[in-house]
Amino acid sequence: MTPPVEATSSTVRDRLTFQQAMRTAIAAGLAAWLTHALHMPGGYWAAISAIIVMQSEVGATLTASKDRLVGTALGAIAGWITALYGHPSLWIFAFAVLVVMVLCTALKFQNAGRLGGVTVAVIVLIPHTGPVWKIAVERFLEVSFGIAISLAVATVWNLVQRRLTPRSSRT
Repeated sequence: MTPPVEATSSTVRDRLTFQQAMRTAIAAGLAAWLTHALHMPGGYWAAISAIIVMQSEVGATLTASKDRLVGTALGAIAGWITALYGHPSLWIFAFAVLVVMVLCTALKFQNAGRLGGVTVAVIVLIPHTGPVWKIAVERFLEVSFGIAISLAVATVWNLVQRRLTPRSSRT
């Protein structure tokens, strides 16, 4: 007896959801472990970035990674400048978020704007010790590290899955 179509599609969807969760958990765990081992001060940003960019397909992960990288780079620069010259002003902070979001859209990275705004907020609104340029660079490097790990996990997962899946069942 053949299972109903709904049961089959539900089973496939559940399996794909579990695989997505596994890839994401592996990338986040690996990012957290490596940043801890390397004594990166804000390594949690690498784990957060790995979670944010991981998608169900390698190509989608690459696209999300580009958006995250561009948004973080522009947000780090805007956050650095804002913290240096307009730190006490919430109006200047809000303007910096606006500029980053508009710039990301103008550069055709629409999904990067929100991420850039978050980076501005992290650099400007959270109290830090040390020079602002160092905080901006560290955020960018930690986020980039998480992105690289997520891309590596997605790529390796895809290669392993191709080897384990018989050619006849690939679509």
